[in-house]
Amino acid sequence: MTDSSPSALILARVEAFRRCDFGFIFDTYHSASNFRRQFPDRDEYIRYGWANLGKEFRILACRVVREEIAGNSAQLIFWLEFELHGVRQRYAELAWLEEAGDGWRYRCGQKLEAEAWPVPAEQLDFVHFEAVTEKVLY
Repeated sequence: MTDSSPSALILARVEAFRRCDFGFIFDTYHSASNFRRQFPDRDEYIRYGWANLGKEFRILACRVVREEIAGNSAQLIFWLEFELHGVRQRYAELAWLEEAGDGWRYRCGQKLEAEAWPVPAEQLDFVHFEAVTEKVLY
């Protein structure tokens, strides 16, 4: 699996969620991520994905608005609009990715709910995530 850029990886993951390809989602997490500690078994995560998201999770839109690469690590900001169990939601995310030899891998992220955006989605920048006092990284 080779992903040419961090943005390409994020967009490929969005398409995988649209297809309910939870195996691809699992495979694109960095092996040292908190996610992989929570779900060390690929098949277990695939079952979890189907049970908790399945066809009830629909991504309506996604756009990468910032990308910063430094060596084998990257940070990027994207926003996502989705529907889960019929409820429409939006959030932005600051994602940290690492190059793992065979492509970029998702390490962790920080979400910012749409209600907390200080500017329109396209204007979000790294400082807006830094300004959050109680950061939750997952």
